[in-house]
Amino acid sequence: MSGKYGKLQQQFLCCYPVYKMAWSSVKLPLNWEDQQELIAATCGHPMNRRYPVRRSYLEAFLKQLIHLLRDQEDVHDDIYSSLCGPVADNIASTGPSMYAYKHYLLEPGAHITLRESTSCVAEGTTGLCTWEAALALGDYFLQHRDLVRGKNIVELGAGAGLLGILLKLPALQLHVGQVLLTDGSEPCVQLMRDNISLNFPDTPKEQMPKAVQLSWDAVSKFPWESHAETDLLMASDVIYDDSQFDALLGAMDYLYTRRGSGLETLLANTVRNVDTLHKFMTQLGDNGYKVTPCANVSACASHFCRDHTAAVQIISIRR
Repeated sequence: MSGKYGKLQQQFLCCYPVYKMAWSSVKLPLNWEDQQELIAATCGHPMNRRYPVRRSYLEAFLKQLIHLLRDQEDVHDDIYSSLCGPVADNIASTGPSMYAYKHYLLEPGAHITLRESTSCVAEGTTGLCTWEAALALGDYFLQHRDLVRGKNIVELGAGAGLLGILLKLPALQLHVGQVLLTDGSEPCVQLMRDNISLNFPDTPKEQMPKAVQLSWDAVSKFPWESHAETDLLMASDVIYDDSQFDALLGAMDYLYTRRGSGLETLLANTVRNVDTLHKFMTQLGDNGYKVTPCANVSACASHFCRDHTAAVQIISIRR
């Protein structure tokens, strides 16, 4: 990350809300060289030039920056060219797009690039973009590496594939076993495969996460014998719809029956509706599961730029 504007760079590349960005790091008045450095660290970053963030986000960022510099006599040409020049042209060249990119800078030498839907709900699914709970669970894994070391892991409702990519990313050295990412949506599975290819360009296939289509109500028909015995189940933001509880619990029941007490589930959820969450917890108890709350990673220790004001609950589930 760029030293002076490292936080702004990290926030820009992952499309962190513009109004919450670290604008206090911009010390006014901003001279010509500093303006150039700021643009080079954000809009002009090589990752953004190759895999650009969505156009509406770029525009919002630049408009806020121009507003910040409103009292200065000289505003660098790179700021306006970022709004109307080659980078903007690259984003707009194909017209309105259903997809754009986000880049998560995690540690020096470790980053994840995701192609995501520009809409929260697209192609009949909510899984084509990354949700807050997935970032929280990713933080949890990075702070509690022993939980995943050597484990064979299956994700239910994996969406864009962030967590599986994080777990197998060579630069993070988490040393997990096999990682199987599943989703009931065919577009989500294809998106995950695209993102896996994007983040593992030189990695042998057997060392990458694998993405497959799996419906929760058909879990018993899946060829589990072709995959390593599951040690850890993970899921994030999958219990917002109580009409899916029976299918999810049925899938869990099947997998726990196969694996027994050796299986653990880590489930992360953004708390939107307390009643819905309580209903699921009650059903877990009725089905013989034991739930243990897990502590969230603090904002100062987070690897992700995420909204820590959003209530995210992480729980461990055993039977």
